[in-house]
Amino acid sequence: MNDKSVMGEVCPVGRPSVISCQPSAKDTSQKKKVFKDKKEALSRLASNIDNKSTQFVGSLPCPSLEDGFGGSINIGRNSMGTRGEFHGEIPHRVNLQFRSRWLAGERTGRREVSRGKGTLRALKPYTIYLTALNVLFCVCLAHARQSSSPEAAHGVAFQNSYPITGRVLNAADDTPLDGATISIKGKQNTVLTNAEGKFRILATDSTGVLMISYVGYQTAEIPFTNSNNNPLTIYLESNGTQLEEVQVSTGYQTLPKERATGSFVQIDSTLLHRSVSTNILDRLEGVTNGLIFNKSLTNQGNNAGISIRGRSTLFANPEPLIVVDNFPYDGDISNINPADIESITVLKDAAAASIWGVRAGNGVIVITTRKGKYDVKPVIAFTSNFTFKRRPDQYYLPRLSSAEYIDVEQYLFERGAYNTIIGNGYGAISEVVDILNRKTNGDITEMEAVSAINVLRNQDNRGDISKYLFRESFFQQYQANMSGGGRNNRYFISTAYDNNKGAAVSDQFERVTIMANNTFRLLKDRLELFTGLTFTNSLSNSNSNPYSAFTPYERFIDEEGNSLPVSGGRQLLRKAYVDTVGGGDLLDWNYRPLDERHANVKDALTDYRVNVNIKYRLLDGLDISTNYQYEKADGVRDNLNTANSFFTRDMINTFSQGNEQTGEIRRIIPLGDILERRNNAFASHYGRFQLDFNKKIHQNHDVTALAGFEIKNYKSSYDSNTLYGYDRPTASNQNASINFTALYPLYYNPVQSGRIPFEQFGQWTLDRYMSYYFNASYGFKNRYIFSFSARKDQSNLFGVDSNQKGVPLWSTGFLYKLTDEPFFPIPWLAKLALRATFGYNGNVDKSVSALFTSTLFTYNMYNALYARVVNPPNPSLRWEKVANVNLGLDFALKSNKLSGSIEYYQKKGLDLIGSAMIAPQTGISSFRGNTANIITRGVDLMLHANVIDRIIRWDTDFLLTHVKDKVTKYDFRQSTNLSVVRSNPQNPMVGYPYYGLFGFVWGGLNGEGNPVGLIENTESTNYAAILNSTKTDELVYVGNATPTFFGSLRNSFSFKRATLSVNITYKLGYFFRRSSINYSALLNGGINAYQQADFASRWQQPGDEQHTTVPAFVYPANTNRDNFYQYSTALIEKADHIRLQDVQLSYLLKTGERIPMKNVRLVCYARNLGIIWKSTRYSIDPDYSYGTGMPDPFSVSIGINFNI
Repeated sequence: MNDKSVMGEVCPVGRPSVISCQPSAKDTSQKKKVFKDKKEALSRLASNIDNKSTQFVGSLPCPSLEDGFGGSINIGRNSMGTRGEFHGEIPHRVNLQFRSRWLAGERTGRREVSRGKGTLRALKPYTIYLTALNVLFCVCLAHARQSSSPEAAHGVAFQNSYPITGRVLNAADDTPLDGATISIKGKQNTVLTNAEGKFRILATDSTGVLMISYVGYQTAEIPFTNSNNNPLTIYLESNGTQLEEVQVSTGYQTLPKERATGSFVQIDSTLLHRSVSTNILDRLEGVTNGLIFNKSLTNQGNNAGISIRGRSTLFANPEPLIVVDNFPYDGDISNINPADIESITVLKDAAAASIWGVRAGNGVIVITTRKGKYDVKPVIAFTSNFTFKRRPDQYYLPRLSSAEYIDVEQYLFERGAYNTIIGNGYGAISEVVDILNRKTNGDITEMEAVSAINVLRNQDNRGDISKYLFRESFFQQYQANMSGGGRNNRYFISTAYDNNKGAAVSDQFERVTIMANNTFRLLKDRLELFTGLTFTNSLSNSNSNPYSAFTPYERFIDEEGNSLPVSGGRQLLRKAYVDTVGGGDLLDWNYRPLDERHANVKDALTDYRVNVNIKYRLLDGLDISTNYQYEKADGVRDNLNTANSFFTRDMINTFSQGNEQTGEIRRIIPLGDILERRNNAFASHYGRFQLDFNKKIHQNHDVTALAGFEIKNYKSSYDSNTLYGYDRPTASNQNASINFTALYPLYYNPVQSGRIPFEQFGQWTLDRYMSYYFNASYGFKNRYIFSFSARKDQSNLFGVDSNQKGVPLWSTGFLYKLTDEPFFPIPWLAKLALRATFGYNGNVDKSVSALFTSTLFTYNMYNALYARVVNPPNPSLRWEKVANVNLGLDFALKSNKLSGSIEYYQKKGLDLIGSAMIAPQTGISSFRGNTANIITRGVDLMLHANVIDRIIRWDTDFLLTHVKDKVTKYDFRQSTNLSVVRSNPQNPMVGYPYYGLFGFVWGGLNGEGNPVGLIENTESTNYAAILNSTKTDELVYVGNATPTFFGSLRNSFSFKRATLSVNITYKLGYFFRRSSINYSALLNGGINAYQQADFASRWQQPGDEQHTTVPAFVYPANTNRDNFYQYSTALIEKADHIRLQDVQLSYLLKTGERIPMKNVRLVCYARNLGIIWKSTRYSIDPDYSYGTGMPDPFSVSIGINFNI
């Protein structure tokens, strides 16, 4: 039992009781009345010990001495014996400790009294009780400490008080809360929980209410009565303020938040598991400032899925570095099970992230997995979630109605637009064109044609597409874990299973994860050994040939549910042709989408991660550690087109060769399946050696430092192969019978020829890094804190000379706590701290090299191999660097009603990789080198308000980020203004944001319905001249295509056992280009030609230009006219909007003693509830503007969590 026992603790059966001497308050008035001699006191104490099976707690006052101090004797007894303790100063530094236990029916005892260097011999068993009581009584008479216990101070009789015992745990993970405050409402006595969360407090009233409080948790009130002798188990709920925890992790060290000079944001377990998702990073959306998911960007530049504090590179990796358990994570982030994550720390500035060197230029996301706790009994936890998601809205994307599209087809047919494709006899044509052609040929009458077309006018295939090809998504998550630990070890073991049925009927995802970690303390806690193992196996199914309707009225299923063949889309041949060609000797050439909806692609992935850490304490405050991580992943993607699939039948028929004389058909491609197999694998070895120093010197000086080096070896491989005539049972193929270099006439058009598609490719890459790093922090009086960090990374990718292969990166920071100053004049301000940091991060672009590199390609048009130059020699190639400045202010009111921080930052990307022109006589016209710079500035604001803290609790969190970037140097100019407006991020303009949105000047429509532009300050309809102009002052810069202001407002309410959390997100200060009619695409036909907006709003007659901006329909189409309209300012809209991101409702069930489950929590979570406000008048979700897909549908999750 811990020697620091709570006063008068009743020991469980099998453990010693407690006898301890506790001092009482000064009370001179009763000195002579209390126990005139030892004999009376001993007699009273002994009378309460009746037999060894009695449990007893009580207290007696000790006589006071002339100094006015007194004490009390507290005694406990159970079946195993007694234990007495006294802690405090007594004359001559005499420390006494006594224990007595029953062992195998024999009583043994030991007493040690040290005075100087002498030690007394052990007492015999029969003298234990009397000797112990005598010594304890004499100690109290000799000296006692003043007690804070009101009961001791007033000599409360033991028969009028009784103990309340229990344990306080974190409701989120069942871990004990050390230092929680326990008090009785209306009373003065207060105790704290120990490291195991246990407490014991004396009560004098028969009933009352316990008050339990802990920083960052909701205060609990628990009623009690003297009739209940069972220990209490009390769970405390987070109050939602754990966004900034006491400790933050950089991946190299864990340091107190109060000593961090850099910009950190920590998302703890409670906030992280507030949302439900399969991917852990999805849970960061809307809960931390500075971080944004770039959903609205199209694939026109080097886009980042997630950005932290804007842009810091042009063409290098724009994604933040992901760190898992202190090492960079090289695998697929979807392999990580969210239930295994304890916390996530986002490192945003140089002081926080520069320790990671060249990979930290875009910020760092540090993921820490869950670990066990020391001295905690085993806890089994179970979590299960079920998520239901609506089908994708097939009516979201704009399109011509069936009637409108038929009108266009009739218009084009009358003008001979289809004559060529009709004349070849095999090309796919729509049903309407086929009807019109048959009417022209006299096969059907005018009335029959009109009747058939009118039926098609009323058909809309979106309903059938939604019903038969899509479904409501259903996601299942199950996770169980066991954690705990003893005095010298702790452990955490978990297993999880995910089963997701996606929106498409073919899509399914399954994942199994297993994680186990153990920590051992050896050699009297000087040596710590950590081992961790993570295993992930996932399997996903999908369809590589999804259906896209050729026309808006095309049907693929009849009224009886039978599959119908279609033409167009994936079927390039018309139905009348495939029904008769080959005389029955060819395979069925019909394409039936309903029969092709099954999954034919399987992605299997296996990922292993092994971590070993050994840490040894050399001296007090000085540790040495070595870390090693091995990670290996193997992925196999099988695209299996079975022998009966349309893909295989079409491929075999297309390359079949007919003999005109005999009529026989020879198949070049053998019968059987066609398998496209791709293998991805990587193996990573990461080693680190580190020294850590952490010491407090003379109370006022705190020094923390670490230094080390690390090496990494990363090897990846990729290979692919196409197997024809594949037989699954034997895994054999017939590739040997095919000549893949030969040109074969196509069966449906012998004039054309082609090669049989064949992919046989293999490559491997090897990356090796070596780095040295140092980090130190000095604090004076915990008021002035200085930090410094330095790192050097080396790689063979850069430079030719050895001194060019590495880059030194560093940072420095300062933290000043004004409220700790004696002269601080504002009493209502509990916290006011200033932070300032400066330093350099880096970035790496693996596509460039200082040495000449080229890529070998297969056969060109001359049937010969060829190579393409990738990198010309560039011996002066350097690493990218990012200079960071961060200024921060942290504050909190005395009442903690309001707290938060505000930060200003600036990032300068220097020596960025960009394109530049080069003399053509070198053999190339441009190259990639250190030719660009960019600057980003912004502000992060975070506020937390405790609005109400009573029986109803209301907390509010407000996040705001303002960020803008500007390209300050770039040596390559776009060739024309059309290139600027269409793809500015490919070669960004100097002086504007990387995602700057430009448009042609819009002059409206003229009287003929043609759009009007501007060239040389004159209105013009010379679209070719407008597009090909190189004068950028003829363009309009509208704004940024990414939000310049974004954040969230999260309100959390709690009432008794119920909590409600509502998160509203907003994005402001940005624009998007919506799509509109493109007559060239409409008239050229093809897949999705009808999926265009604004056709009904087009100019149709003079005067329409007063109320529409949609140009008139023209034939033949003018591509330059379409491009001018598409990239004019007429189609640029403000994207500002406010969204109801998600809502969570949870309830903690009250379980009885007979139910083995504890902390049973029911959770309901809803996501994507809709847009509250938007600035555009169009029915467009700005995060999913046309061209970036359909919005994520509304989803609702229900779940249950409990512990055993």
